[in-house]
Amino acid sequence: MSLLRRRSKPLLALLAFAVLALVVSACAVYKLNSLQISQPGGIGSVRVHFEICTNPDGETGTCTPSDNGGEWQSIAGIAVPKGSIAPATITATPLKGGPTIVFSRSDQAAQSMAEGTAALAALGEGEAWPPPETEGVAYLSAPFTEEDGVLREWSVDADFGLPAPADGGSFGGPFATSIAYGLRAVGGEAGSAERPVDCMTGPSDVTPESAYCLTAEGGQIGTSDLKIAAAPQGAAFLGGKATLSFPLDFASTATTLPSFNLSTTSTLPNAQLALASPTFTPGAPDATTRRSPLAFGTVDVTVPKNAKPGLYDVTLTAATPQGGSVSQVAKLLVTKAKLKLGKIKFNKAKGTALLFVKVPSAGTLTVSGKGVAKAKRGAKAAKTLKVPVKAKGKAKALLGEVGKAKVKAKIGFKPANGAVVTMFKSIALKQS
Repeated sequence: MSLLRRRSKPLLALLAFAVLALVVSACAVYKLNSLQISQPGGIGSVRVHFEICTNPDGETGTCTPSDNGGEWQSIAGIAVPKGSIAPATITATPLKGGPTIVFSRSDQAAQSMAEGTAALAALGEGEAWPPPETEGVAYLSAPFTEEDGVLREWSVDADFGLPAPADGGSFGGPFATSIAYGLRAVGGEAGSAERPVDCMTGPSDVTPESAYCLTAEGGQIGTSDLKIAAAPQGAAFLGGKATLSFPLDFASTATTLPSFNLSTTSTLPNAQLALASPTFTPGAPDATTRRSPLAFGTVDVTVPKNAKPGLYDVTLTAATPQGGSVSQVAKLLVTKAKLKLGKIKFNKAKGTALLFVKVPSAGTLTVSGKGVAKAKRGAKAAKTLKVPVKAKGKAKALLGEVGKAKVKAKIGFKPANGAVVTMFKSIALKQS
């Protein structure tokens, strides 16, 4: 529920009775006590709901049939926290028949509303709009025809994206709003619907062309916001595994904190994805910063052995039971572990060779093959290993008889995190 405040007494004492009676008894005007503020998804956009109707009573909001026809335009002003993301249009949906009214955003109308309400407030009537620490967003409706003697009511829902704080983190709220409302005649002496909005600023400003604008009421609601930062780019070999940790930045002034279900997807075909936890429950927000302790959504990605090397997306999504959701994408670089053969150092006295092999990561290097004695070397990080090549069996006998033997060494490397890669190298051993 939002906390509402009534506007001050009507402006009838200040402005010409004839003009105001014509305006107020006309068409779509803000209905007092209709403001509702909510965050339907538990996080994300805030919905500002209000109603407009014919002949609303200034104290009770009761609506009665119009007693004045003609062509009109309505002006809706909605004050929101600075940096909020405003829709380009809003729609007034009829509740008791009649036309749908489409409003388009107008920065010029917002400026005129701000100037008009400030001037009236200086005269002791109403309040200036928008309130401090907010910014005003105004919408001008398409022209519509008012029906004399007919009661009409409309419902308006406007969804505003939460602002982003200067540090790019989550917005803890609260979300404060204030409604200003106006209307003006269209056609004849009033002028076209394309003319600039000119809100009345006092008794001397009452003309057929001007608009009647006043602050209606306002309120605020505690909100929740979750920002997921991208995990640092991960890397994995074919057949290996990478762990991506997404920072979860949550802030709230809501009475009840939302819970989140976590899910993950990837553009890497057939990747196995595992979440450290399928849910996220924010900690209690700090009273000053309104932010909860930083948490992490951790995803383990197992890369298929037959994957194609490349750069892939890994997406983490957090969703509330109410339907709100937020996602973030991290990058995963998939590569094939590569070996680089260096020089070969021969020992003719022993008939052996020492093979220099550069390995890309921690793991185990093995040399084997037909006629080659198996040898292993381990690495704790990327480095160049020296592994012996020794003949065995018939190759060793041939080496002893004629002083030379050609062997084909199978060089295999098993990364600590990845699939085995192999290469072959023919080596002519000599003994003298």
